[in-house]
Amino acid sequence: MQPATDPSTFEPWPDHPILDGVFGATANPLRQIFMIGAMWRLAQESRAGKVQVLEVGSWCGASALTWGEAIQLYFAGEGKITCVDAWQPYVDLQTNVGIVDHDMDAALLRGEPFEMFRHNIGFLAAGIDVEIRNGWSNDVLPLLEPGAYDLVYIDADHTYAGVRTDIENSAGLVREGGIICGDDLELQAGECGLSILDEQPSVDKCYDEARDTVFHPGITKAVGEAFGRVSSWAGFWAMQKTPDGWATVSLRGMTPHIPSNIPAQSLMGLKALLMQEGLF
Repeated sequence: MQPATDPSTFEPWPDHPILDGVFGATANPLRQIFMIGAMWRLAQESRAGKVQVLEVGSWCGASALTWGEAIQLYFAGEGKITCVDAWQPYVDLQTNVGIVDHDMDAALLRGEPFEMFRHNIGFLAAGIDVEIRNGWSNDVLPLLEPGAYDLVYIDADHTYAGVRTDIENSAGLVREGGIICGDDLELQAGECGLSILDEQPSVDKCYDEARDTVFHPGITKAVGEAFGRVSSWAGFWAMQKTPDGWATVSLRGMTPHIPSNIPAQSLMGLKALLMQEGLF
């Protein structure tokens, strides 16, 4: 029997985004609220023209929908999202043996995530432009215009080498005053051991017994080397470009906004987490 989220079962496709099962595997509801918060921070500055967002790693479009909602909220619906993704298998399945890793790899082999992405971004507001750059980030990013983006979001290859390269290739694309950010930073450098990367450089995630936490060591190491300690909220991290380098980002005063693409079954648990954070 095919899974309920197999694209072949949608005849016709539904009139809403599809983000359940493996197609929503990378979308953490709580982090999406802080993603919108980063856009709120940018909107506190006066700047003419469309806001420019670059996301490195798009999967099935959950993050693009979140950026789009933030553009509607804080930029009068005027903006552009450039989406960079190869939509090809990339995880070392000999090292990363989790069910989700295998399910994502199988979906990529069938070409399903790109189909889902194209369907889901169809629900962005009409005034928001989307540019799809289909290719590996280390090939695409060097071709983009330096200093052209208000916000760059990195959520692609989670290995140390992959994250390090994406940060190096993205830093120059951010305008002064803009924000570079990313996902899956559960623990920062200095909060955990990273020796596993010496033994398994292609590992995606692992368990830290002292913290009783699953984390992504490649992201922890690469972000720490590039920026030191960063602003972070529930795994979403961000830094702002200044004339002197990079500075932490404050979301103090932010009004939490729950993206409309969050599944209804997740809302009660999400509201409970927001109450724990003092935001709801």
